[in-house]
Amino acid sequence: MKPELQSADKERAVAAWQNLFAALDAALRLLHPFMPFITEELWHQFPQLPGVKSIALDAFPISRTEWKNPQALERFSLVQEVIVALRNIRAEMKLEPKKKIEAEFSSADEQTRKTIEAGREGIIRLAALSELKVSTERLPQSGGSVRSTALFDVRIPYVAETIDVAAEAARLRKQIEGLEKAIAAKEKQLADEVFRSRAPEKVVRGLEATLAEQTTELQKLRSRLEELKTAA
Repeated sequence: MKPELQSADKERAVAAWQNLFAALDAALRLLHPFMPFITEELWHQFPQLPGVKSIALDAFPISRTEWKNPQALERFSLVQEVIVALRNIRAEMKLEPKKKIEAEFSSADEQTRKTIEAGREGIIRLAALSELKVSTERLPQSGGSVRSTALFDVRIPYVAETIDVAAEAARLRKQIEGLEKAIAAKEKQLADEVFRSRAPEKVVRGLEATLAEQTTELQKLRSRLEELKTAA
């Protein structure tokens, strides 16, 4: 929302400020029963309608069905996950916070790519990138640091003398070990006929889906580790 608040387009900036105010105002009213004094004080710092005397007399926020958008939340969660992955890579590469670098994103899923394309501007800004390339092609595993999930891969090319290959390999081994334990636990659970006979079908299907995702992610990590060893 920050870029919108500072937008040269007055209408966009005003709309952003109005949305921000509405969200903060509703948050204060929700919090008021638990923190009455500070919410009352903060509420009076906001512009209010004439004649309104106290937050305690204002209407309590009501959930609106038309405002619920599960698809938007899923898209936001995906963009957030990519930003976190890129920031983690930057931290491990010990890059300066303001140093803008190129990054690459890859996914075989068309909707995933469209979501990232739509959020490209925000990702570039929040991950301090100079460019974000989005493609369906498998990303090079050598010469860069890669983060893989069952749905996508992100990669930042190595910057000269900033990467500790041994540390990256150790991180991959630790992640592989954790996934192997998680997969083994799910496989054991799913192989238990008593569990399958008693657990709701939704629970079983959920475990199977998670197992498939983790297996795919494990394969990517193992491949990444082998190619890292070769590159070293």
